[in-house]
Amino acid sequence: MIPKSNFSNPNLPSEKSKGGLNVAILLGIPTFVITPVIALVISIPFFFLGKISESFNLILIIAGIFGLQELGGFFAAQCILLAFFALLGDFGAAIISWFINRSKKLAAVTFASALIFQIIAAAVVLSLTLNKSQETMNAGIEREKSFEQYAAIGDVSFEVQESFSESRAINGKLVEVSLFKKLILIVPITVSRAGTYQINAQYKDSEIGSTPRKDVIQALDVGANTVRITFLANESREYGYSSPKSTKGTAQIQLSYLASQQELLESLKLDSTADQKVFQQFMKDEGLDKGVNPNSTVNKFVGRKEVQF
Repeated sequence: MIPKSNFSNPNLPSEKSKGGLNVAILLGIPTFVITPVIALVISIPFFFLGKISESFNLILIIAGIFGLQELGGFFAAQCILLAFFALLGDFGAAIISWFINRSKKLAAVTFASALIFQIIAAAVVLSLTLNKSQETMNAGIEREKSFEQYAAIGDVSFEVQESFSESRAINGKLVEVSLFKKLILIVPITVSRAGTYQINAQYKDSEIGSTPRKDVIQALDVGANTVRITFLANESREYGYSSPKSTKGTAQIQLSYLASQQELLESLKLDSTADQKVFQQFMKDEGLDKGVNPNSTVNKFVGRKEVQF
């Protein structure tokens, strides 16, 4: 007769403990469901309140607490809010673990597990998002730079017309000075793609300061073109212009191409290098995602030049 042993299998507690640990770790995975549910439950009342006042906007509240400002601060406030929701989701997963295992240690393991899962997921998503965003940004930059090949600004010169004399007090004495009622900037433009262009010009010198910026829209043909931009006496602070060479006058010229939305849409369709997501982003950037307006144009930067006479 073999006597019964008073000792249980020593391996059973270890196996049970190991199994509970594995369950606690796996219970960190539901945080990806718990977190958005918690965020939704918390945000819904604030969303409706936000329709009444911005003072109930959680992102603005966080930005105010931490003194965050401008676009960078707004983004940081969003990150803080997402991190807060993530931690609530981790606590939710830990509470579920405690109800299942009745162990504070295993609940702590679940919290740590959920946090690690979220960090890994965030790192992967952020990496993929940044890579895709960089790809789209580079494609957009190359596309915008292509408009710089449409035309080039040549050597800007000037003319002055309708001279008159005026007495001015200089160093306590009245002196007759020669002024002009018109200052004309002569802007040569070499065009490789015919179309409608906008020329923005501003003039400034040591006497009058800066004139208001003047815009000229003109259809230009392929080849050499000349655009004349006239500044009148009443557009000057001194009601007249001295010769730009005598006052170290400076002209700032910016050239843009006015592309029709239909033209942009056709150019996008011809761009076979852009994948579908990049194509959709370009459509959105150009305002084409809501349809094409035949009377609407988009201002595309071509070039800029500053010249001192």
